[in-house]
Amino acid sequence: MIRHFSELDIRDRFAALAADTVAKRAEACTKEGRLDRESWQEMSNAGVWRLAVPSKWGGDDGTWWDFVAAFEGIATGGRDLGFCLSMVAQAGLIRSLITYGTDEQRAYWLPRLLNGEVGATALTETTGGSDVTRIRTAATSHGDHYVLTGHKDHITNGPVADVALILGRVPEHGDRDITLFMVDLHAEGIQQGPVEDMMGNQTSPTGPILLDQVVVDAKNIIGGVGGGLEAVYNTISLDRLLYGILAAAYLDPLLDEVLAYTEQRHAFNVPIAEHQYVQGRVTDAKFAIEATRWVSYGALDSLLQGSAQASMMCSVAKYHAAETLKLGTETALRVFGHLGYMEGPYTKALKDALGTVIAGGTAEMQRKNVFNQMRRLAVPAAA
Repeated sequence: MIRHFSELDIRDRFAALAADTVAKRAEACTKEGRLDRESWQEMSNAGVWRLAVPSKWGGDDGTWWDFVAAFEGIATGGRDLGFCLSMVAQAGLIRSLITYGTDEQRAYWLPRLLNGEVGATALTETTGGSDVTRIRTAATSHGDHYVLTGHKDHITNGPVADVALILGRVPEHGDRDITLFMVDLHAEGIQQGPVEDMMGNQTSPTGPILLDQVVVDAKNIIGGVGGGLEAVYNTISLDRLLYGILAAAYLDPLLDEVLAYTEQRHAFNVPIAEHQYVQGRVTDAKFAIEATRWVSYGALDSLLQGSAQASMMCSVAKYHAAETLKLGTETALRVFGHLGYMEGPYTKALKDALGTVIAGGTAEMQRKNVFNQMRRLAVPAAA
């Protein structure tokens, strides 16, 4: 594990807190299909959202490495993939405000998010999916405000969020019209939900946000009119690498359980740990976990350094995250055998993991971005 963060106990501290909160409520929240707002508030009170935020906006003057350490702890101690996916959505929103917001916007919105409100980044629509350039949500200007109308689909935290970063268009602005609007979801004209009935990750409520003639002050446009795509791609990049951080940290304790079981379970008069095919499955999972962890650390470093390879590295991290989560949870089910296949923690882990091959951009979209970035980066060398 990398040690770039300022307090060496951050990971352990948040792991212990998550074990006492998130982990204890995860089963009930899964059955009820809801975000664990109580644990969310406890994490907020403990300062998880303040870690990467400057003090002048209510933060602790830490870095995103500090947040990653805490996030790893929550993933390891909480053992709830859905809860952590909701955290990924909020982290990207916070970084967008820090990076692209004005001082006035940061001073107003960040304290709300740091103190326990839930945020969402609403990009996708039925017509667009991962292709955010096809959105139809649009706004018209009226002096000091805009009127925003549209329908966002499959939004993480959408049914329960308090605030959201909404991607829309301002057609009167011309071809470069894609714009980000920071919106209070308690405002008139907004309808949230219902929560989608998904196969897994029930603790990360996902669903639509309907906007019907919603008034948004001009001062709540993030990055300026027409500046939405740059900010969105930056936000997506952080989200993607956090999937990789999450995958490794979530699977660490799961693989420990698998390894312990291979010593306990006997077949042909020896522990199954002695069988090479079992060793192969367990080590394949370990190889994938460590590769995912370290490529994600590299992606974060690239993003924070403003490297030309950052977008590509973040897509590499997201690709490995989904494949590793799928492999790791399937390995647990296979090694535990019929016990693993019975409805319980291992079937739940696999069903939750499968959601990540879709959420945050499919494997195919990551391949497309990596290839496009490879071509872009090769141009100067070829010239």
